Amino acid sequence: MYAAAHMSSARTISVLLFLLFQSLYALTSSGNAFRIPDEFEVYFQTENLIDHGDLSVPQTLAIRQPVVVDGKVTGTQSVFFGKVGTDGKPYAPYGPLSAVLAVPHHLLGRAVAAVAGVPRVPRSQGLAWVMLVGGITLLTSATAAALAVAGFYRAAIALSTPAPAALVLSLLLGGATVLWPYGATLYSEAWQAAAFMWAAAWLLEARAGQGRARARVVGAALLLTVAGLTKVTALIFAPAFVVAALMDRTLTERTRREVAVALTIGIVLAVAIHVRWNQFRFDDPFDFGYDWAETIPVLPPQAFAFTDVPRGLAVLLVSPGKSVFVWAPVLVLAVLGARSLWQRERAVAIGCATATVIGLVVFAAYLFPEGGYAHGPRNLVPILPLMLLPAAGSAAGPWRRSLLAACAVLGVTMALLALSVSYLEDQAISVSANRYYDQIAPAPGRPANRYDLGYVPFVSALRSPGWMSSRSLGQGPDFFPLHLRQAQAQLPDGHTIPSWLIWGWPLMWLLAFAAAASWLYRSAR
Repeated sequence: MYAAAHMSSARTISVLLFLLFQSLYALTSSGNAFRIPDEFEVYFQTENLIDHGDLSVPQTLAIRQPVVVDGKVTGTQSVFFGKVGTDGKPYAPYGPLSAVLAVPHHLLGRAVAAVAGVPRVPRSQGLAWVMLVGGITLLTSATAAALAVAGFYRAAIALSTPAPAALVLSLLLGGATVLWPYGATLYSEAWQAAAFMWAAAWLLEARAGQGRARARVVGAALLLTVAGLTKVTALIFAPAFVVAALMDRTLTERTRREVAVALTIGIVLAVAIHVRWNQFRFDDPFDFGYDWAETIPVLPPQAFAFTDVPRGLAVLLVSPGKSVFVWAPVLVLAVLGARSLWQRERAVAIGCATATVIGLVVFAAYLFPEGGYAHGPRNLVPILPLMLLPAAGSAAGPWRRSLLAACAVLGVTMALLALSVSYLEDQAISVSANRYYDQIAPAPGRPANRYDLGYVPFVSALRSPGWMSSRSLGQGPDFFPLHLRQAQAQLPDGHTIPSWLIWGWPLMWLLAFAAAASWLYRSAR
């Protein structure tokens, strides 16, 4: 009876954590899905999936941007990034599931636009509908990041972490790490983090005999498929789950094999679907649709160069702009708890270590270890909750309040600055005061731009005159209601966006956040 009550309490707290962070991430969402292809092409995939039933992005061909050579505009080109398929349609080089996962939020956006009276007109006549619906579609990431926090709490409780310590770690994960900014943009990393974290939680609960163990194992395997179909590079982390299952001596040998086989099937399923998807689009099972011509002078690309690993590790571990410890200082608690976890939960420790080492080494060798235009170490965000698990599964807590406070202050500061400053305003190559990239003479197959190890986040943007008061569409503080206000004032059809929606939207989420926080406080006492 006690175990059932304990599990029920864990479920209640995890639901409240989800509601709390769903509200927080929605309240602080950028609402701007139209910065770079990694965001706007996912939006266009979602929009076209609803309109025409496929994942191509024909909208990008009609949008032109100037071509600048030696400071002079020499023409225009489409914003399309990807390749044209054998069916003549343009396809973005992203996992097929990202757009599918965004469909509910996109439909919500269309419903809000209908209620608010914002008509959909041809893009040549107005963009108010697109700005509104795109901003609400972006909430898919808020839901994903909130799910990752809730899943972490469930995994922490399954590791026998005391409830207060599990709650503190979950609050730090959600509110004082780079996961927060990724809950406010249209990148896919938050969905990968959620899939991996819930896979870990279900496997740990199945091992503890909670609920239907087999169903949880199958669910975990399917979540590995989901992570891989959201972004193909997520598959490099998936073998860590198989390794952990095979090393778990608390299970019988037969059970270890069955769990490992189930997880392997989930991984193979993701690979098979990717291969079939590539075959359908490009008649090549290994063509993922990336067009490297813009960034790599000498093709073909060499995606990984292990001679670059030392520099790549410096980017991911010690550089001020991308260090995982700067953007997720709570990981210090994981380092401190690693030895205890090794002694108490060796299989879990091996799984977390495997995912971390794979992530660090592989992405240190990758073309862009920093993850391109993005806040923090983008490539490591999918495993950030897994990297924190040693803190939950150790005997390190309760920790010194001064250490917790330091992690919270630094983490919240970085998150709030990232939420305020668009990465495009902060990281443009043309910014001379604090360059994000260096121009180099690359080796064959490698990019001509190399991440500047001396880049310090936000300095260039915050020094920009008039940044806080910018009225240009999509610029200034990165906040959905402000972008809607800009659209209302500047777009030809901006008058169709009602003022009550601009102010009512954040008020609704603020009230939801306050209610969830109050409910969580009472439930956790």
